[in-house]
Amino acid sequence: MSNRDMQTFRPLVLFAALLLSACAAVSTKVVPLNPAVQYPPTQHVEVLLERPARPHVDIALLESRGVSEADLLNDAREKAKSLGADAIVRIATERVDYPPIAVYDPWFDPFYWGAYRHGPFPVFPQPWGPYRVIGGGSEYVLKARAIKYTAAPG
Repeated sequence: MSNRDMQTFRPLVLFAALLLSACAAVSTKVVPLNPAVQYPPTQHVEVLLERPARPHVDIALLESRGVSEADLLNDAREKAKSLGADAIVRIATERVDYPPIAVYDPWFDPFYWGAYRHGPFPVFPQPWGPYRVIGGGSEYVLKARAIKYTAAPG
């Protein structure tokens, strides 16, 4: 690859990496209820919307944050597998909305330029002034409980 091709290729790779990292932004926190009790990891974890009738014991509380409820449930399921849970019970799912925020940007403030303001290359005033608006967004918060069945079904 030539130097010119590398100059074009490098920003594209950086942009793609940032885009992919933003898509996979799910974080799950685990709080074990009894850290002294350890279970071997399980292969399959059910996702339940309400507490089961079968006898069970609570293992941990899970809290996941992300942009998609399906991704939250899958990430909580993976964490529950490592804890040795048989199922996770969804307690609540809520959507948190973040409003847009205005941020001061001195690059477009006329006072930032000082003497250059009246120089041969004047700074063109921006219609929005020296402030930029960083867009808000929303995320989902999933609260769930990891459980282990205590008796065989039947």
